[in-house]
Amino acid sequence: MPSRSRTTAARLLAIAVVGLALLATMTTPVRAAPTEVELPVADHGEIPLTATTVAGAATGMMPDGSPRTWAVVSGKPAYLAEIDPLAGQVLASHPLEGASGAWGVEIADDGTVWVSSYGNGELFHLAPGADEVVNAGQPHPDASFLWQVDTDADGIAYTGSFLGFAEGDQLPPARLGAYDRTTGEWRDYGEFGDDYTYIRSTAVVGDTVYVGTGTVGAMFAVDIESGDKTEIPMPEDRTDCQFTYEMAVSGTDLWVKFQCTDGNAGYVWDTEAQEWVQGPFPHFGDQRVGRDEAGNTWFTGEGNVLYSSSPEREVTETDVVLGPKGIGVVSDGDAEYVIGMTNNVIDRYDITTGEVEQVVLELTGTPTTPRSAVMGPDDRLHFGGYFSGGFASYDPSSQEWAFEAGLGQTEGFATVGDTLYAGRYPGARIDAIDPTKPFGDGNPRRVADLDGDGQDRPFALVDADGLLVVGTVPEYGSLTGALAVYDPATGETDTRVNLIEDQSITALAYEKGIVYGGTSVYGGNGAAPTQQNARVFAFDLASRTILWDVEIPGQRQVTSVEVTPGRQVWAATRGSLYALSTTDGQQQVSYEIVPFDWGEFAGGTWHGDDLAYDRDANRLYGSVGGKLIRLRPLGRHDVEMLAGASGGHLVLGTDHRVYWVDGQHLRSVDWREG
Repeated sequence: MPSRSRTTAARLLAIAVVGLALLATMTTPVRAAPTEVELPVADHGEIPLTATTVAGAATGMMPDGSPRTWAVVSGKPAYLAEIDPLAGQVLASHPLEGASGAWGVEIADDGTVWVSSYGNGELFHLAPGADEVVNAGQPHPDASFLWQVDTDADGIAYTGSFLGFAEGDQLPPARLGAYDRTTGEWRDYGEFGDDYTYIRSTAVVGDTVYVGTGTVGAMFAVDIESGDKTEIPMPEDRTDCQFTYEMAVSGTDLWVKFQCTDGNAGYVWDTEAQEWVQGPFPHFGDQRVGRDEAGNTWFTGEGNVLYSSSPEREVTETDVVLGPKGIGVVSDGDAEYVIGMTNNVIDRYDITTGEVEQVVLELTGTPTTPRSAVMGPDDRLHFGGYFSGGFASYDPSSQEWAFEAGLGQTEGFATVGDTLYAGRYPGARIDAIDPTKPFGDGNPRRVADLDGDGQDRPFALVDADGLLVVGTVPEYGSLTGALAVYDPATGETDTRVNLIEDQSITALAYEKGIVYGGTSVYGGNGAAPTQQNARVFAFDLASRTILWDVEIPGQRQVTSVEVTPGRQVWAATRGSLYALSTTDGQQQVSYEIVPFDWGEFAGGTWHGDDLAYDRDANRLYGSVGGKLIRLRPLGRHDVEMLAGASGGHLVLGTDHRVYWVDGQHLRSVDWREG
C-alpha cells in the first residue's frame, strides 16, 4: 500500500498537470480594440485572372430545326452562350446576374433553355426567341448550388440543391425542387435522408424524376404526381460511393455516373425493366449523352474517347477524343454530328465519315476570383484563381502583370528555394512551377498527389528548410485532414492522415525544425464536425511527432499562423488574433479584431485570414476578418488597423510593402514607419 506522503505527492502532481493543461487552453483577456491609422494606399490595378471555363452545356436540335449548343461560361457574372455548333459561331450571350457558373444546362422540348447555377443556387430560363434570361430564384433560401436540371413533358424543371448557405455545423439534407414557369411557382419534394446532403444529379423519364445523392451515393425514383420516393439498388460492384454524380437520358435508358472510393464508372439503368443492363464503363465522361436517329447512344469514356452504344447495347469505341461537355447529336439535313466541347473549343464528329473537326470559339473570358497568393522565388507576386484557375503574376519593380492560363484551381502556394509549389484542387495535387519560364513542356510538373490518402484541398503550404510541408482539407464527406512532408531531393512524400483527430489542417508556419499548424473543425463538404474548437499544434520534423496541441476556445477555424521572436506563434481566426508560446502553446494575449459569430457560419470555406512577419521592421501584419492590421510582436502589442482598407490574401513583398487583394484589385502600403 503506498504511503500517505507518496499518495499526496501523486495527487499534487496530477493537479499540477491538469492545471497546466487548463492553462494551455484557457482564454486570456482580450486586449483593447485596434486603433485606426491612415496611410497612402497604392492600387496596382486589376488582377488579370481570367478564364473561359464551361462547366455545363447542352447540345440539341431546337424546335425550328436549328442545331444549338448552349454553354454557361463561369465568371462574375456567368453568362449563357448560344452557339451554332456546325458553323462554329457564338450567336448571343446572356448574362446570368448573381450566378458564378452552372453545372446544369437543359433544352426543353419547347425550346426553353434551363440553367441550374451555383453561387446563389438559382434557376434561370430563356424562352425561345427571348432576349433576356429570367431568374426563377432559389428552391430553398439556403441553396448555394443547384446541380443538374431536367424537364418533363409539361416543361416543368426539376433540380436538386446543396444547402451550403445553411447556418450551423450540421448541413441540412438536400432537397428536390420543381419549378413551373407558367405559374412562377416552386414545388418542394422534400429531402431524402440526413446522410444525403447533396442532390448531385437529376433526370426525368416519363412521369418519374430520378435523383442521385451525395456525399453518400444513392439513387431514388420520385413519382412526379404523388411525390413518393423509391430507392433504387446500386450496381452490385459499386460499394462505398460518395456520389451518384451525373445522369443522362437516352430514350428510356438512364445513364448514370458513380464516384466511388474504388473508382468512377458509368452504368445504364433500364427504366422499363427496372434493372441495371450495362456497365461498368470506366471513367464514364460527363453529364450528357447524345442519341442519333438510328437509336445509338454516344458518350465519352476514359480519356474523353468517344463511344457509341447500339439499341442492342453493343458498345463500339472510336479513335476520336471529343470534348466532354455538352455531348449531343445534331443534323444539318444531310449528315448527323456528335458535338462536344471543352471550354472555348467545339468538336464535331461526323457519324457517317468518322471525321472530326475542331473549332475555337470567340467566347469572352471572364474574371475569376483570386483564391491564393504568394511571393515567388522570382521576386514577383503570384495569384491563383477560383474556380477556373489561372496564374497571374505581378512584378513590383516593373509594375507589370503577366498571365498564364494553364494552372487549375490553386488553394495555396509556397516558395521553396527557386521553385514555386502550387497546392491544387481536386485531389490535393502538388505541382512544381518554374515561374521564370513559360508554361508547357513539363512546367508545371506534378510532384505529389494526396488523392490516394483521401485528401482534396491543400490550402496550407510552407517551406521547412528545403522540405515542403502541406496541410490539407479532406475529400467530400470526410473529416480526416492530413499533414504531408515532400522532399524535393528524393521525390518522396510522408503523409500523416488524421494527425489532429477529425480536423483539417488549414494553416502552417515553420521555425527551427518545428512546424506550427492551425486546424479547422470543418472537413470536406457534406461532413458534420465532431469537434468543437480549432487547434494549434507544434510538430517536430526530425521525430515526426506532435510536441504540443492546444484548443483555441470558441474558435472553429484557424486560417493562418506565423512565428515571431520572443518564442511566440500567432494564430488568426475569422476576426480574432492570438499569441501562444512556442514552448507549450500557452495563450499569452488575444485580440478581437472584428466580431464573428460561428453560429452563422455556413462552412465550406477554409481560408479567411493571413499573417506575415517582417523581421527587419519587427512588424507582424495581417488581414484578419477582412481588416488590415499590424503590431510589434516585441513590444506593447498594440494593434493598428489601416483605415478604409479591406481585403485578404495578404503577402509581404521583398520591397517590405504589404500587398493584399481587394476584390479583383491588388493594393499595397508601406507600413514600416510610425
